[in-house]
Amino acid sequence: MSKISARAMDRAGTAVWTWAAAASEVLLPVSCAVCEEPGAVLCRGCRLLLRRSTVHPGEVPAPRGLTAADARVWAAGPYEHELASCVLSFKNGGRTDLAPVLGTVLTGVLLRAAQHVAPAGSPVLWVPVPTSTRARWKRWFDPVHEILARASLPPATRIHRGLEHRHRSRLGATSQKTLDVAQRARAITGSMRASGVQGETCVVVDDVMTTGATAAEAVSVLRQAGAHVPGIAVLATVRAGCSPGADSTTAGSHVSEFPHSLN
Repeated sequence: MSKISARAMDRAGTAVWTWAAAASEVLLPVSCAVCEEPGAVLCRGCRLLLRRSTVHPGEVPAPRGLTAADARVWAAGPYEHELASCVLSFKNGGRTDLAPVLGTVLTGVLLRAAQHVAPAGSPVLWVPVPTSTRARWKRWFDPVHEILARASLPPATRIHRGLEHRHRSRLGATSQKTLDVAQRARAITGSMRASGVQGETCVVVDDVMTTGATAAEAVSVLRQAGAHVPGIAVLATVRAGCSPGADSTTAGSHVSEFPHSLN
């Protein structure tokens, strides 16, 4: 699939999802993506809890699959509770109305990363990890790019879709969720290519970091193309020793562990 046709499909798919979401509200009232309380994309309690858990984005330890890449990682929070529910509902549950919410969360991560990689306001490119062809056909949109497009970018920075999947990827037949760290690294190697990044400072952007294999490949490919890549910005990271199995679930199956008793 060519770059032009893939991007055209992104735009068409997003438009369809947006139209469908607006049309469905006439028949199905909107409900909270976390607790399913009717009336809002996120109810007041879940919104406050999401804000509380992501209000201090910062640098986190790189997972094992990324340590050899010598790249820093900035995240909004751990992949759990309200943040995980919102990501899952957005990616797997068709809740594209959560894109602005997640874009706001990502804004804080981008600001924090920019403070470290461009303290004097030097130009930085935010390079989203592309969705695979298989996932694109499943969702009809590119989750990371849609979230990044709704974030408020720091000054002197811009989005650059400098990564794309090769036509033939070894990820096509097997889901990464079934692979361990070494298997993921082998499966992802050679699956991407970069363009338009020579001499640029690039920060890779992704939604959830598990083993770090995908981020490591993105960093490697960008560097091979002549870019300076100091790190990766993500919405959430999976805690070491925790299973990312919830990634395969759909919206509504991830229940918040926090009580909704905020005033």
